[in-house]
Amino acid sequence: MKKMRRHGWSMMMVVWAACVCGSCKNEVDDVFDRDATSRIEAVITECEDMLQSSEYGWRFDYTPTNSAMVNFVMRFKDGRVTMENAEGETSESTYKIANAEGPVLSFDTYSILHDLADPSEYPLGTGKGGEFEFIVCRVTEDTIYVRGRKSGNDFKLSRAAEGEIQHVRLETALDIDGGKDITFFHTLQVGGQDAATLFLGNDKRSLDVMTADEQTLNVPVDFTADGFRFASPVVAAGVAVSEMKWDNTRKTFMTTDGNVILTEAASSPFNLGQTVEQLLAVPYCLMKGASAAATLQLLQFSKDFPEWQRTEFFFNAEATVDTLKYQVDTQETVTEIGRTHGQTVLNAMSFVVNNQYGLPEWGNFTVKRNEIKDADEVKFVEGIRNGAPANTLNKNIYCKKIKGILFDSKGVTVVSRKGMFYVVSTSDAKMWLVLEPQGLPSPAMVIPTLIKQ
Repeated sequence: MKKMRRHGWSMMMVVWAACVCGSCKNEVDDVFDRDATSRIEAVITECEDMLQSSEYGWRFDYTPTNSAMVNFVMRFKDGRVTMENAEGETSESTYKIANAEGPVLSFDTYSILHDLADPSEYPLGTGKGGEFEFIVCRVTEDTIYVRGRKSGNDFKLSRAAEGEIQHVRLETALDIDGGKDITFFHTLQVGGQDAATLFLGNDKRSLDVMTADEQTLNVPVDFTADGFRFASPVVAAGVAVSEMKWDNTRKTFMTTDGNVILTEAASSPFNLGQTVEQLLAVPYCLMKGASAAATLQLLQFSKDFPEWQRTEFFFNAEATVDTLKYQVDTQETVTEIGRTHGQTVLNAMSFVVNNQYGLPEWGNFTVKRNEIKDADEVKFVEGIRNGAPANTLNKNIYCKKIKGILFDSKGVTVVSRKGMFYVVSTSDAKMWLVLEPQGLPSPAMVIPTLIKQ
């Protein structure tokens, strides 16, 4: 039956596309046994049935134009939809699927979804840039693909499993790569004391648990209507924890007796391995991402410096550095007239910015020395600036905040996960950079020097 339903829907969408696109000929053969209106109504009915068919509702991962992703679980029934988000907010709205540019799913009465489109919210005038009308583009048995009618951006509703809202909440709290404004570290507190460090597993349906013996165990979890269960008990500070439930007052998971609670932490209570040594043994890394808070700074920085190409990190790198001599004619055509090679040791955080002629230049914030505080903690002391863009970059407030993560006066914690190094500010655990180790380029830098004619 599932195959017949899916294929039936696919045929319906073909019919709808034919109705919408129309024909260039003035006269067409009557190849359908129903008129266009009837066919569109059949598509809408099929979509309505699909929405109401999911026992546990639909997960809607929605990203407004001016905000980070918001996750909802929605249940549709007889023209009404109940919805809940990760923060435990709930509301109900009426909805309908109407024929307007094809099937359009619209949420008609005010709800927590409409909060995202409220122009009185920050930034004033536009709010978070949300919307509440979505063109239905494609439907499969487990996914409804939609497009924002106002934004034109693509989203999807995925058939939810049991306890999906608890899955959403655990992801929202712990997914360091999910673009959420969260702290990097989370712990299980037992009796008010940190007893285990937690990271979301790669499959997002398990937890990596590190306890006082500094051993990490990946433990699958099963989601329930009110929380989650560990596949095998986690022992923290001598307490075996099998299940945790969502507390909507404290906005976190905890055991029924309240003795064990999942909470944010400024740092890990346990050593995370020889991660500083590992990082410093890699001569070259590229910045591949950042926390949500740091990404906001990067976005502003990129507006001020649209010619910014990338940010690189050199750690005691024995590198080749070329000097490029060039000329520019009246048409601003660049001609290379000479190149020399040199060898040097690089220790720097470098912003690569194209100059007015499109040639990359390195703005280097050098590392004067490393003060290793622990196996996973180090303080990078900033040295001199060099490279043509460096002084200009240093005057930019957003650049200062970005490089201030590496050069935190209190140091950084280095975390190694999924082939990346996460460099986390000790002063603010919501600020971190993601570094990807790569082979050292040769030359590592090319310094352009304009020769006047």
